[in-house]
Amino acid sequence: MDQQSVRQSLERLRAALDSGAPLDDQIKADLAALDMDIRRALEGNVARVESGLTERVREISVRFAERHPTAAVVLRELGTLLEGIGA
Repeated sequence: MDQQSVRQSLERLRAALDSGAPLDDQIKADLAALDMDIRRALEGNVARVESGLTERVREISVRFAERHPTAAVVLRELGTLLEGIGA
């Protein structure tokens, strides 16, 4: 996995979210947990990361499709990148 690409995707996701519609508390919590798990995976702590990380990214992407289309695209790209670590 290209860690730099994942980091760049995370930054693009943050920028897309900052410029889009407001987020509800549940999606904020889901994104914070996802961000933490992705960072752990990038640090090489894949064993500490909950399995199904890629699936979680895809599920959040679907939820974002209507209100945050740009963020949904970035999330799908991120999911593809995370497949490289088996998350």
